[in-house]
Amino acid sequence: MKASDWYRHNHQTDKAYNNVILHVVYDADSDIIIGNHTTIPTISLSEQTEDAIIRKYYSLKASRLQIPCGNNLKNVSSLTFNSWIDRMLVERLENKSIQIEHALEVNRGDWEDAFYQMLARNFGFNVNADPFEMVARCLPRNLLLKHADQLHQVEALLFGQAGFLEGEFIDSWPQLLQKEYGFLSKKYGLLPLDRHVWKLLRMRPANFPTIRLSQFATLIASGKISFQQLKEKKNSNEIMEVFDISASPYWNNHFVFDKSTRFSNRQMGASSIHNIMINTIAPFLFYFGQQRDEQTYTDRAFRLLEMLPPEKNHVLQEFSKYTVQPQNAYSSQAMLGLFKNFCSQKKCLNCGLGIEMLYKKNEQPG
Repeated sequence: MKASDWYRHNHQTDKAYNNVILHVVYDADSDIIIGNHTTIPTISLSEQTEDAIIRKYYSLKASRLQIPCGNNLKNVSSLTFNSWIDRMLVERLENKSIQIEHALEVNRGDWEDAFYQMLARNFGFNVNADPFEMVARCLPRNLLLKHADQLHQVEALLFGQAGFLEGEFIDSWPQLLQKEYGFLSKKYGLLPLDRHVWKLLRMRPANFPTIRLSQFATLIASGKISFQQLKEKKNSNEIMEVFDISASPYWNNHFVFDKSTRFSNRQMGASSIHNIMINTIAPFLFYFGQQRDEQTYTDRAFRLLEMLPPEKNHVLQEFSKYTVQPQNAYSSQAMLGLFKNFCSQKKCLNCGLGIEMLYKKNEQPG
């Protein structure tokens, strides 16, 4: 901030600083002389910058709001806001593409296997994403497809690999799955995961991994799990039909093996399907379009997000306090990216919205 900070930081005693050829400071309150008695040329930014901008910047940095510029978001021009939202969405999809790129590398460029593994990860819905992906990695897609005409065999493979078929059971369904897995695991040389990698605490029963594994088995058995087919779907309704699935009948009155509950059809809800479209299908379409240089698929990813309702979480609720409401998943995804990469880190000088606010007259950030 001040040229004299050079001496406060004791740079004059460090010979490494004798190579400095230019000193850039806010306030040039002192000449700086290095070891060979040369005065360093200095640029004073206070002469180039309005004090009001500096004050507003410090106000943003000192803000205790989760959205530092929240009180002035309504004053950002629609042109700036919309263009920045577009940019944030692209950046968010590009960040998600990194994970897809890694999956393709692991699967030697096979889009179907990469999609299968990333879709499985999405079925874990954050809390159990890692173990779900682990199951998919040690249980090849082609192996499951060999048994797709027998739902109980697909479910046996998934539950067995997940580690849920260890021990003794009372009900006939887990007993059947255990018997099937015992045979198939020997046939294919399969080793199950440790059951303890799964999380069930503080989770809604409908999101239990047991229910999600059965729903995933139903999807496999339907024969519809194909990126080649999904990428040609024209709208969200067509994709919704693919995921219009339920867990197998046993789970209509169970959340875990051997413990019955009140009857309820364990169908995948609309919000769960939307989550899959937002976090798996749209990113795959976007990345596929980029890799093949086919704008059709990147546009299809954007349209899909435009068709879906916005997500609901604490970050978007925070934005809503300042009359900024996402209209669809396109804008909600962009706003989540904005918060994660800029607002939460107070990178206001790198944000298009923050820059406009700094230069606007008669505006008080924070």
